[in-house]
Amino acid sequence: MDAPGNLQAAAPPTVAARLLKAAGQIDLASKAAMVCVFFGWFLVDTLVVTLGSLQHGVRFFDMSAVIADPSRIFFGLHGSVHRTFFIPLCMVCILAPLLPHFHRTRVLRLGYVAPLGLMVICGALLFWRTSGEFIVAPSNAGRVAGNLIQFANDLVHHGGDLVARHVAIGVGGWLALVASIVLALQGVRGLRRMP
Repeated sequence: MDAPGNLQAAAPPTVAARLLKAAGQIDLASKAAMVCVFFGWFLVDTLVVTLGSLQHGVRFFDMSAVIADPSRIFFGLHGSVHRTFFIPLCMVCILAPLLPHFHRTRVLRLGYVAPLGLMVICGALLFWRTSGEFIVAPSNAGRVAGNLIQFANDLVHHGGDLVARHVAIGVGGWLALVASIVLALQGVRGLRRMP
């Protein structure tokens, strides 16, 4: 008959124990980079909007709401439903470098690239959303309506240069970008070392 101590030793490790073990196997530079990405995405402003003496910041976890409606960057993102889906995605990307330490598969080493990939995808989507047509003409629009919509789009695009002067990348954006590049380089370096 097994003693109670032997039963506990035979039980599979919990998810928390496996996470701690995986975190212990990650090098110090990667740990520091993961913490910096967390700070950059959740605690410090990624984008900063300055209008006169007013300054408004947008954190990275609100980026999905900004991509959905770029005008919200100027009006605030309080209570955004987009956070419900985007915050867990951000957390998965931050923790993705732990994957190769759970299972020794070469492909999982690409988890180190996840934070940088998410930032690049969000930046590309935001650029695409802000450079396209803001007002789409309906298919049944007449000539006058079409010209009016074209004029409005031209006005928005000419004003885009003015708007771009008021939006800057904040400390959080730079911190997370540098840290995610460090993580990606660590992942590539580890991928080369794997058999």
